[in-house]
Amino acid sequence: MTETIKVEVDETLAKRFRKRAMERYGYKKGAMKKAVEEAMRKFSMPGKADWASLRGILNKRRIGSVELQHSIWSKQD
Repeated sequence: MTETIKVEVDETLAKRFRKRAMERYGYKKGAMKKAVEEAMRKFSMPGKADWASLRGILNKRRIGSVELQHSIWSKQD
């Protein structure tokens, strides 16, 4: 069984993601699907999230969670 999820993301982030997906899974049909599934698996791994420390980071930096996520992902290039 599969499910379709539609999202809008930053253009620069999408281009970087597509480039990495193709590098990792090849320039063929299904590469994006595999990359998105891998990212979703990693994101939803079991375990307890430390939300208290995340709130502390956000308050100190005065940025939102989306901006924090973007800054972390952009450092992994």
